[in-house]
Amino acid sequence: MAAKKILLVALGSTGDVMPMCALAQGLKQAGYQPKLGTHLEFQALIEAYGFEFAPLAGDYRQFFNSEEGHRFVRGEFLPWMPVPAFQANLPTQLEQVLAAAHDVAAIVTGPLSLWVYHIAEKLNLPMVVTSALPIAETGCFPFLGFGDIPNSVNGLQSALNRASYGMVSLLGWPKDKDTINRFRAAIQLPELSLLGPRFRLSQPKMLRHIPILHLYSEAVLPAPPDWAESTHSTYVTGYCFVTPLGPYQPSAELEAFLAAGEPPVAIGFGSMAVDDPTQMAQLLRSAVQLAQVRALWLAGWGSDQSGYLSEQVYAVESIPHDWILPRCSAVVHHGGAGTVAAGLRAGIPAVVVPFFGDQPAWGKRLNQLGVAPPPIPVQQLSAPTLAAAIRQALDTPAMTQRASRIATAIRAEQGVKRAAEIIDSFVDSAGW
Repeated sequence: MAAKKILLVALGSTGDVMPMCALAQGLKQAGYQPKLGTHLEFQALIEAYGFEFAPLAGDYRQFFNSEEGHRFVRGEFLPWMPVPAFQANLPTQLEQVLAAAHDVAAIVTGPLSLWVYHIAEKLNLPMVVTSALPIAETGCFPFLGFGDIPNSVNGLQSALNRASYGMVSLLGWPKDKDTINRFRAAIQLPELSLLGPRFRLSQPKMLRHIPILHLYSEAVLPAPPDWAESTHSTYVTGYCFVTPLGPYQPSAELEAFLAAGEPPVAIGFGSMAVDDPTQMAQLLRSAVQLAQVRALWLAGWGSDQSGYLSEQVYAVESIPHDWILPRCSAVVHHGGAGTVAAGLRAGIPAVVVPFFGDQPAWGKRLNQLGVAPPPIPVQQLSAPTLAAAIRQALDTPAMTQRASRIATAIRAEQGVKRAAEIIDSFVDSAGW
C-alpha cells in the first residue's frame, strides 16, 4: 500500500519552518509521505531532508530587511491593518496550496496560514493546526498574555480573556476578506460574511473539529485546565526538534575561539533586522566589554558578518543551535519561539530582547520561570542595560539550576512522536 501524502504548510521564517520539518520527520516514521509548502529560500533545506517541496510566494528575509518590515516590527501595523507585502502574496499562496493539496490525505498548517481552511473545505480534507505559542481560547490568560500567568482569575477576567481570541479573528478577517472571497468564488465555494470563517453558523463537517497542537513543553507552559472543554481537541505535545542530517563540523577558527577561554555568551536576533546594523553591532560590542564576557554573535538574517569582530567577539552567519548553545554560558536573543526552545533545551539562562509579536510574552514567561532577567524591549536596549542583564543571568546560580531542570524535562519529551501520533489518529478517524 502506498504511503499517504500529507501537506505541511510553513509560512514565515526559519523558526516557523524547522518545527514543520521535524513534524514531517515524525510523520514519515508514521508511514506518511510528507510534502512541505514553504518559501523558495528553504527549498534546498526541504529537499536535503528528503521531502517533496511545494513553493509558497513571499520572502520573509527580504520583508524583514525592508522599510515595510521595519515598520511592521516597530508595531506600526495594527491587527486590522493590511500589510502590503502579505496582501500581495496571498492570492498566489492560495492557488499554490490548492495545487499542492490535490493529491494529499490531510493538511497541517501553522497560525500564519490559517487560510488553508478554504482549501481544506474545497477538497474535503481534514485539517490540523500547529502552533509554537498558545492560540486556543482559554479563560486563564488573554491572547499573547501567556507571559505572566496569574494564579487565578475571576469570572469577568475569564470571559474577557476568552473574548480576546475571537476578537483577534474578528479584527484580522476584514483585511483578507475580499481576496479570500474572490478565491472562494473561483473554486465555487459560498462567500463568507463580515464575521469570517470562525463565526459561521454551520461549519463544513470535516472542519467542525480541527485539532490544535501546541508544539512546546508542559514544563515551560502547562496546558490551561479549560482546554479540556474546548470544541477543538487541544494538545501540548512537547517541543518538536528536527533530527540533524549529520554531525555539524565547525571551522578550525571557531573551535579555537571556543577553546580559548570561558564559554561565551551567544547573542543573536534570528530573523529580526534592525534599523541601523552598525549602531547595533557597536552597542553589542560595548555591552560585551562592560559585562566582561566573551561573546559569539549569531548573525542571522540581520547581518552577514563572520569571523573575529574583536578578541572577545566571534561572529558566525549560520550554526545549528543544538550544537552551539550547550557550549555557551547564556544566550541573548529576541524571544522567538524557536530560539526560546533551543536555549531551554541547552539548559542555559537567557536574556530576552523582544522586538514584536509573541516575543515580549516569551521574555516575560522565561522571567516568570526564573531562567532569565526581566526582558529588555529592543526600543529600550542600551549597552549598560544589556551588560547588567547578562551579568545577572551569569551571576545568579538559581537561574542556571532552573534552566538545567527544565532542560532535563524537555529532553525526556518525545514531542515529534506524540504530535505525529495525534495527527495520524485524527486522519484515520476522519475516514481516510
